[in-house]
Amino acid sequence: MRDYLLYIFLFIIIVLLALAEPLSSHWLMFDREAIDRGQFWRLFSAHFVHLSLTHTLGNALGLTLFAYIAGRFLNNLVGVILLVWCVLFVGIGLYLYADYLQRYVGFSGVLHGLLLASPFISRFYSRRIAWCFFLVILVKVGWEQSPFYDDMALVAAIGGRVETNAHLLGVVAGSLFLIAYYFSRKLFCLKEAKDGS
Repeated sequence: MRDYLLYIFLFIIIVLLALAEPLSSHWLMFDREAIDRGQFWRLFSAHFVHLSLTHTLGNALGLTLFAYIAGRFLNNLVGVILLVWCVLFVGIGLYLYADYLQRYVGFSGVLHGLLLASPFISRFYSRRIAWCFFLVILVKVGWEQSPFYDDMALVAAIGGRVETNAHLLGVVAGSLFLIAYYFSRKLFCLKEAKDGS
């Protein structure tokens, strides 16, 4: 149970905010006009509220998959840093990059970053499996960016358009985190080797 406290905490937050709808979305969703007026918390909080019950359940399942992959290896400070980094990168990225976007909710952009990074950090998976996971996510996001993808296809199911640029930003966030993670580990190993000699 202790190996999954971070994921359980996230799950509880998402469920409680879903139960508090529509009040939670009113105060927490990404709203460009409100952000322009100084409500900067929305860049962070928008990822934890959702369009509908189906939207919430879909992202809760994604969070469960992340917990299964990451296990105890991200139920720590590294996991918290990864989460906060992805949340802020996607939120600020949407504000700066997707200037057409007026309102946004959902955890899926953040999930793309978490799911991309977790197999590389978890010791449950070989490097080959991690790279396969990376490629699957990359192909999915590439398809979403192509003219063949219909971002309105899930409107009836989730209650709104899929914001594919959130997924793209999540992938970028996860990739940058991995680069920083491996670079910092390499520096740490070099320092240990130097201290040992």
